Amino acid sequence: MRKFQRAAEPEVLAENWVAWGEEWERRHAENSRAQFHWHVVNGKTVNEIILPSLKGQTQDHCSFCDNFPVSPPSIDTIEHFRPKSQYPREAYHWPNLYYCCAYCQQKGVRFDERALQPDALDYEFDRYFRWDFTTGEIKPKDTASPEDQVRAQATIDLYSLNIEHPTFRKRELRKRSQGRADPLDDFAYRGFVEGTG
Repeated sequence: MRKFQRAAEPEVLAENWVAWGEEWERRHAENSRAQFHWHVVNGKTVNEIILPSLKGQTQDHCSFCDNFPVSPPSIDTIEHFRPKSQYPREAYHWPNLYYCCAYCQQKGVRFDERALQPDALDYEFDRYFRWDFTTGEIKPKDTASPEDQVRAQATIDLYSLNIEHPTFRKRELRKRSQGRADPLDDFAYRGFVEGTG
């Protein structure tokens, strides 16, 4: 999970996120089975409008596992860090939205307040995590404070970062070792290759 700087809030959200969140909150309160939908503005759904900004801030990598490319084999998805069913007013709030792969998106409605956000001002990969190069797994950093280790593990568990993901990491590392000279930003698991932690 590489740190990134969040892009400026798209105008369409700045102008509408509060009203749209309140509307979704009302609909969801009236019917807990109500389906969330993205609003349409000028013939385009809001997720279509904001997706380029979300992708741009992570250089098209998944915000949580760093998988690249996300699409294919996955689909382009927008993750609600705080689930929209539990935090309906956050459904259109820019700081709650992340570009995400389908694997990380499987967290569904689960949420843990201790989970880390890659664009948080105090977030640094090396503070919380280390790579295990023998297994392709991401682990809490041994020398991190107990609190930071708990937060790292909560993030690993929430996004299932060691389920399915190590396969991608090992495959990409093997390709890299065979002489591929792709630019690092076009490579999945950049931190894994860079040897951070």
